[in-house]
Amino acid sequence: MESGQDATAEIGRRLRDLRRERGLKQSDLAGEGLSVSYLSLLESGKRAVTPAILRRLAGGLGCTVEYLRTGQERDHELERQRDLLLRVTLGELALHGGEYGSGLAACEAVLAEPPPIDQDTRRRAGLARAHALEELDRPGEALAVLHELYRDPALGAGSAAWLRLAVALCRCHLRVGEPASAGELGRGALARLDQVFAADTEDHLALGVVLLEAHHRSGRLAEARALADRLLPHSGRTGAPPARAAVFRHASRRAQQRGDTGLALTLAERALVLPAAEELARQLGLLRAGYGALLLEGPAPEPVLAKEYLASAERELARRGCGTDRAGCALSLARAELLLGEYAAGAAQARRALELAGTDQGMIGVRAWLHLGEARRLQGRAREAGAALTTVARLLETATAGVVAGQRPAGCRAARGRRARP
Repeated sequence: MESGQDATAEIGRRLRDLRRERGLKQSDLAGEGLSVSYLSLLESGKRAVTPAILRRLAGGLGCTVEYLRTGQERDHELERQRDLLLRVTLGELALHGGEYGSGLAACEAVLAEPPPIDQDTRRRAGLARAHALEELDRPGEALAVLHELYRDPALGAGSAAWLRLAVALCRCHLRVGEPASAGELGRGALARLDQVFAADTEDHLALGVVLLEAHHRSGRLAEARALADRLLPHSGRTGAPPARAAVFRHASRRAQQRGDTGLALTLAERALVLPAAEELARQLGLLRAGYGALLLEGPAPEPVLAKEYLASAERELARRGCGTDRAGCALSLARAELLLGEYAAGAAQARRALELAGTDQGMIGVRAWLHLGEARRLQGRAREAGAALTTVARLLETATAGVVAGQRPAGCRAARGRRARP
């Protein structure tokens, strides 16, 4: 039988090991009535832990009191945790199948369960909930969830979950009409990636696509151009899975050499599970489309060069993009044609953008009808130009109502990733 001193030391060891496994600092668990110095004494086995503190620490670590006390889970608690994980997984599968309402309900039910809930299970449920809210055109609510998850000290740059969070945060800020906030967050996230990787990776690309739009919509055209110039060369370096995995392996070794074992493990695991080549190609298509759109801005637009990038993007997105991706590209092509004096071609591209967006138009529809109205005006077809502007006014009323309600029409998703499993 363990002596009292041995039991105290074992509890302390389990506290320390589980805290490190969760990626938490002592300060993350400390608070009123539990100082960092007292927690250090508990972990070193120099102080016996009270039942109240044990319950508090179990909640913070996402484990049971029984585990901290004995190192073993009771059978019924193990079964409960497995059931919670299964329910979250089923919710994720529902989202993957487009059943956003049922996926949201499943994840919210898990999050409403009494503690303890395994931290990874809770995090997955939170990510899935935010994903569902965004898909249900409730980006304002999704932002609250995403910001809370982004503050989780257990998540860091280099992990797939952190990347999804950073991209989703930027995207949702854009959808509620806050491009400046999206840009600020995206720049900070990009800086954190630069601390982890020695060179640009596909993580930089995924984040860069949405940051490019944030800069563009904020009017920070010089920064947008610099970012595009930085990331475009990456499109020529993306290779087969072994070459892509090597980038993460090298970063993992660097982290290990710095003594950051947790990050090293995360990066090594990323090397094993990389995004599909199709999704990477889509991101490259979006980057080229964004760069082409940038070339149409400023006092000296370059519509001829823009059309080259946009044509390349269009070919890539035709194979791998969604309707709103392709509609956004068509809108930029419409603008390029108008700048070149090709009014009929510009009108045709605007019409094409409307067709590609289908019923999911939102602000894409506003821009398309604006381009169409401009084309008709330049062609001397005043009546058709007036009708197009009337349609713009009607669509803007709808869009404004959506922003006031904390939402944004679904057509504003051009910068979004393919619906991926959270």
